[in-house]
Amino acid sequence: MRVLMWEAKGDAGGLVAWWRESVEPQLPEGAGAELFRSADRLVALIRLPDDTGSERPALPEPPQRLCARPPHSWPFETVD
Repeated sequence: MRVLMWEAKGDAGGLVAWWRESVEPQLPEGAGAELFRSADRLVALIRLPDDTGSERPALPEPPQRLCARPPHSWPFETVD
């Protein structure tokens, strides 16, 4: 299974609100994602494959005013 880890640093509350209001409603049915935040202004997302297992499009960029630097993302694969 391939997952995507996405991470941004900045206004954590604003990034979480942006995700919930702008991105999450646009995800296809069955697309799983878990959102995390830390005390030091980091927001991380683990995005799981959708029900079809197909590749997912890249996540949209959050508003620059919410970010201290551009977000980073990395694909990961399950280790057997």
